[in-house]
Amino acid sequence: MFDFRNEGFVFTISPFERVVDNETDPVNHLWDWVKSYVEFSVSGVNVQFQTEFTVGELKELRATFSRYYKAVMARHEIESFSFRSQLNQLNMVLSKLTGDDIVIIEYVLRPEHHADSIQIKGELAINESYFPDILRQLEEMISWPE
Repeated sequence: MFDFRNEGFVFTISPFERVVDNETDPVNHLWDWVKSYVEFSVSGVNVQFQTEFTVGELKELRATFSRYYKAVMARHEIESFSFRSQLNQLNMVLSKLTGDDIVIIEYVLRPEHHADSIQIKGELAINESYFPDILRQLEEMISWPE
């Protein structure tokens, strides 16, 4: 989904397994789960954990990032978007800077799946050059083999 790396900063989300749910949604598979590794590293902090996303969540994210990409390219404004994963281990708010081609992604990571988990909060700024890879990686996760 993400692969952001630069000097002293790493934020990656990589799929490794799909769990098919043929009972809930045997046609569209929106409730299939895509298990993923999350790696986050900044100076003094290195966190790695596993989480899961539904295919429905990933499709919603792909559609949202696609809308943001179009707005950035056309220099149009777009409302902020909040994403809260089903397991509440990755939450994000996307906001486009007014009159600019920069999108801010505010994130909250919770390495453990419970209310007392530590929280890692931060933000990063991306421009139009990041969107093709994000959209490709989201499509890869949605299409992850069964």
